[in-house]
Amino acid sequence: MITVARYFEPSEAHIVRALLESAGLSATVADDHHVTANYPLSTALGGVRVQVPHESVEEARELVAAYASGELQRELEAQLGEAPEACPECGAHGVTGQVPVSAKLLAVAVFVLGSATFPSRDTLRKCDSCGHTWSAAE
Repeated sequence: MITVARYFEPSEAHIVRALLESAGLSATVADDHHVTANYPLSTALGGVRVQVPHESVEEARELVAAYASGELQRELEAQLGEAPEACPECGAHGVTGQVPVSAKLLAVAVFVLGSATFPSRDTLRKCDSCGHTWSAAE
């Protein structure tokens, strides 16, 4: 088995595994139980690995790249007739999600004080064209 992607969150690795399997590729997730049982191991292990057989590597890497770039999400939005998210300042569609600093600090504090982890959400948006930043709730 060849590793085609690594994630620090086991849930995201399983989403990508399901994506690959929906495309007819055999895929598996490695190290997810280690990371779930002891999250600090995630960094030591290099994250949770998504693996495919050698003969499926190229197709799997293309799908993972399309997932990571947001291309698959944009295709789904187009199929559903949803307008892609656009910058309110310049109207460009190249938008990147960002996690607020306060959410990052809260996640670190909870981990340090209680050894618990939780995923943070990217509630800020930044335009790739003009650099304008806004809240996703706007």
